[in-house]
Order: sequence, then structure tokens, then C-alpha cells
Amino acid sequence: MEATIGTLAEGWVDERDKAILDTIYYCENCNMVLEPGDTDIERHRRDLPNHKLRKVLIVRCGHCGNIVTDSYAQYSPQLNRFWCKNCLSDKTNHREFYGDPRDDDLEI
Repeated sequence: MEATIGTLAEGWVDERDKAILDTIYYCENCNMVLEPGDTDIERHRRDLPNHKLRKVLIVRCGHCGNIVTDSYAQYSPQLNRFWCKNCLSDKTNHREFYGDPRDDDLEI
């Protein structure tokens, strides 16, 4: 049983990592995007410790396929996918993503 749980956990991580296309960094103080391996990242960490350097994930929406940042997407552990906010704004998609029957009309 533990082997099955370990395999499921590994598969979950692998699938989630496939949706992450790239990682970049954003300095909120400089309003600057920095790519991994850029010398400015180390300079910011070393010489500018008060600057807010934020890690940003570039992800693909599992519903429409658009490429967005992680701040414009939401991850569903049930679906094991990121969905963009455009797709989540639709009521039908919202139910599918969350699996939430609260909005459904109940017939008595």
C-alpha cells in the first residue's frame, strides 16, 4: 500500500511540474523581470536585500491552453491542473474545477 501511495505522489508531482513551463523572478522595487541564470538575480540577493524579489511561475491552463503566470491561475489537486481565471469565471467551468454542487438547482 505504501508503494502505491508513493507512486501516486510521484505521479502527482510529475503532472504538476509538466504544467509549469518556466520560472522567472520579478523585482517589485525595480519593476524588472529577471530570468534564471541572470547575474542581476545574485546582485539583488547580495547587494539589494531590501528589494522584494518574487518567484513567478509561467503555467499553461489545463482547460483552454493559454499561457499565464501563477498569479493569474489556480491549481486544482482534484484535477491536477492549473486553470486560468478566464476559465474559472464561467459558472459551468467553476463547478467543474471545484466539483462544487452548491450552485446546482436542487429538485425536490
